[in-house]
Amino acid sequence: MRVKVINVTVVICLVLFVCAPASQAGPAVEIPDAVFNFGKVCQKAKVAHIFWVKSVGDDTLRVTRVHPGCGCTQAPLRDSVIVPGDSTDLEIYFSTRSYRGVVSKRPYLETNIGEGKVYVKIKAELLPEPETAMPLSLSPYYLDVSQFTQKPRRKAKFLIQNKSDQDYVLNLIDWSRKYFDVELPKEVKAGETAEGLVVVHKDAVKAEFEQSLTFEINDSTHTRYTLPVKRMYRIKHRLEGESSNK
Repeated sequence: MRVKVINVTVVICLVLFVCAPASQAGPAVEIPDAVFNFGKVCQKAKVAHIFWVKSVGDDTLRVTRVHPGCGCTQAPLRDSVIVPGDSTDLEIYFSTRSYRGVVSKRPYLETNIGEGKVYVKIKAELLPEPETAMPLSLSPYYLDVSQFTQKPRRKAKFLIQNKSDQDYVLNLIDWSRKYFDVELPKEVKAGETAEGLVVVHKDAVKAEFEQSLTFEINDSTHTRYTLPVKRMYRIKHRLEGESSNK
């Protein structure tokens, strides 16, 4: 009686081939963390967040159109042609205007994948009286680091007041890494006030921007707070021929 010998290597290769996930044919898109919560933020300001658009197919992804969602939202895309394995940033600017309460917006992309829309979502709790926010309140609740004289102005302080009877740990979630750094206290104890600091990068001194920083606390709902940060750079130079003694 003849016994058939099975080639183990061939069997393993066949199993791996059958079980391996199929690669995505054609263009495909992925947006990790497609929802961002600004948390508590003041009215009549502008806040910003960057979403990353990734090309995960085996063909070039083309973004044919970006729909901001409404007139209060801007959504500039840095690059509309994204090769496989690459990504680009989609920065969402949200003007809080006179909105109040919880507000959400859903900007979306149209691509060469098909008729489907690719959504991102932002949400925020707009405060008519931000100084009364609980359990923390920020002062100022809108940070301006503008410079109008020759004297450099790169730093601005803000206060975080804990109005509750519980200590809170702070975690910095998001900020404009392109323009500034943030020094945030690790903790604000019950009934106390701590100080935060925004420092504009040296290479961004002449830039003008409207951005924001977002942090959250370790309460049961992971409450978030967003501080709008604005900078104008308008230096007034002396008129030519003007006497320096005047």
